[in-house]
Amino acid sequence: MPRYFFHLTDGKQVLNNHQGIDLSGNAAARDDAMALARDLKHGAIMRGWNWTGWFVTIMDQHGHKVDQVPIADV
Repeated sequence: MPRYFFHLTDGKQVLNNHQGIDLSGNAAARDDAMALARDLKHGAIMRGWNWTGWFVTIMDQHGHKVDQVPIADV
């Protein structure tokens, strides 16, 4: 199973996820990124951050960008 990493970025700052998660493919990674973005936006995790202009960037195990989910838009 491929490993995916979800990094948080606003274009200037990057909060890297070094652990990653094994998922069945790109569609599953996007679903997980959407869920993470929703949790961040609604304060379920990392409470107190202003996520305006931030994205969850999905990277594959080879360091290639798979997709990007805007946190404010979920």
